[in-house]
Amino acid sequence: MAGQAIKLEDINLNHLDQFETGLPHPIFDKLRADAPVWFHPPNELTPDNEGFWVVSRFADVRSILKDHQRFSSETGYGAREGGGTILEDLSTEFGPSQVLPMTDPPKHDDVRALVNHGFFPKTLKLLEQEVRESVNRIIDHAYDASQQSQTVDFLNLIASQLPLEIICKMGGIPQRDWSKMMAWADAAIQYAAHDPNNDNDMLFEKAAEMGVYALGLVEQIRQNPDDSVMSQVIHAEIPGEDGRPRKLDDLELIRFFSALITGGTETTRNAIAYGLYQLLQHPDQYHAVLENTAELLPQTIEEMVRWSSPVHFNRRTAAVDMEFQGQEIKRGQKVTVWYSSANRDESVWERPHEFDIFREKKTHTAFGYGIHHCIGAALARMEMRILFEEFLPRLKDRNVKAEKPIRFIRSNRHQGVAEMKLVIS
Repeated sequence: MAGQAIKLEDINLNHLDQFETGLPHPIFDKLRADAPVWFHPPNELTPDNEGFWVVSRFADVRSILKDHQRFSSETGYGAREGGGTILEDLSTEFGPSQVLPMTDPPKHDDVRALVNHGFFPKTLKLLEQEVRESVNRIIDHAYDASQQSQTVDFLNLIASQLPLEIICKMGGIPQRDWSKMMAWADAAIQYAAHDPNNDNDMLFEKAAEMGVYALGLVEQIRQNPDDSVMSQVIHAEIPGEDGRPRKLDDLELIRFFSALITGGTETTRNAIAYGLYQLLQHPDQYHAVLENTAELLPQTIEEMVRWSSPVHFNRRTAAVDMEFQGQEIKRGQKVTVWYSSANRDESVWERPHEFDIFREKKTHTAFGYGIHHCIGAALARMEMRILFEEFLPRLKDRNVKAEKPIRFIRSNRHQGVAEMKLVIS
């Protein structure tokens, strides 16, 4: 349906069926054109029985993301009892003020400083050989180049396994426990979707399992420090409310662990899987990268990430009454910023709905912006680069196609790939 044929009063972003084929772009084309800051009215599907603001243009999204004084990642500096970055209000025991993406300064800055250097490009450079070894082992397990023809479960055996393995190593998680992490991360993503079809009791059970595991790991690392990111966070200190240095408590560490595992596995695997799928839909671009991988891969990865935008939106809470782009936003109201829409903004990109690895380089919002810019952005880029450096040469002189059209999970929050297999002959 063309964007112009859509009526604002008919838009309901909580109908999750429309996200199973990706972001419903005609809706956001309409919003960017006619209502770039639009109040989504409450309905039977909106969490907490209330509406929320939808911000869809690139410049406005970035403006909000860098303005943490007025747009809070916690509770709006007391404007609400709960808050956070998903549509449903979370208690301050479960998200706001506990999980790094759901904190405001000064706590955000203090906690982020504990782990920043572990994700700096110069630090990650030291991991490159280890990542490359992991990549080759994962590919060897999933793909037998000696076979004439085969179907490869690219999503589950390659795209999912690499970020899972690397973040588990960085988190100090014993290899015997790696397989547990993906199920727990998937449960967190499913909960954020606020899907009425979900079994919330089961999701809470998995969250509790992850919390119990995290607490056991924290105790183990307290007794035996190592060089993992978790160990850095466990043993470091931040300023307390009384000005005295303090260590993070058990609840804060459990929430940090959850954010580390979920953020380190889910988004990167979706960018890898959807990125390769889209590249294969453009044979001329695919073969250009295949023949000139070293030169074209960096810009290809940026287009893959722009295109896939694994997180559709994040929420903020208005901390004050304000006028924003001609709209009156009230203190305590929910404000959602839509990365996937911003990355299709016609005022920023020519032909935004075309996948084009040769397009002029511009900054996208897939990794966020401002103080909450994804701490793992450099890691994600490195994982994608090394994976394709090692995998693409194995596909030369082979016919490669997706087994079927890609499909996504039922979520308006994450563009999670549900299935992506390759047929290689």
